[in-house]
Amino acid sequence: MKNTTKWLTRTAILLGLTVAFQSLRMVIPKVTVPGMGDLDQYIIGSLVNACLIIAAIKIGAGSGIIISILAPVIALIQGEIQFPILVPFVALGNAAIVICVALLYEKSKIGSFAIGIVAKFLCLYLTVVHIALPLILPSLEGDKAELISKMVSFKFSWPQIVTAAIGSLIASAILPLLDKSISK
Repeated sequence: MKNTTKWLTRTAILLGLTVAFQSLRMVIPKVTVPGMGDLDQYIIGSLVNACLIIAAIKIGAGSGIIISILAPVIALIQGEIQFPILVPFVALGNAAIVICVALLYEKSKIGSFAIGIVAKFLCLYLTVVHIALPLILPSLEGDKAELISKMVSFKFSWPQIVTAAIGSLIASAILPLLDKSISK
């Protein structure tokens, strides 16, 4: 029972941090940089990825997967994800980095991050662009369909590599501090 309580508590703490980081959308001004997209994606996405990675390493894959599923649900509620059909695909991308890091971290820290980053990117890009978008676009009107297609395709392309990489760096900086203060 004690281990279950510890697992639930730590998962809840990281989920709470994830929600807090996602709530930064309400205070960070919406700034779009040509060729880069919305700057808040880089800040919030990086912090969420850090939480996913820390959960995978310090608590386990199950904890990270729970956060992987709930994070896009929260983003949908906040209006960041505009189409509910995207939620399972974003959850899958999140779970990909969690599973890779959880399975490979003890063998190679850098390798687990690199493989996790690529796995997340491929999951997101392939499923969102090649499965979800073709399902969404027929319901949209002309120019709006083209705009949504470009926006979603971009958002789930290389910025995902950047946010996962920055999240890995943040997690790498925080993990030694956690090692000093808690045990797994």
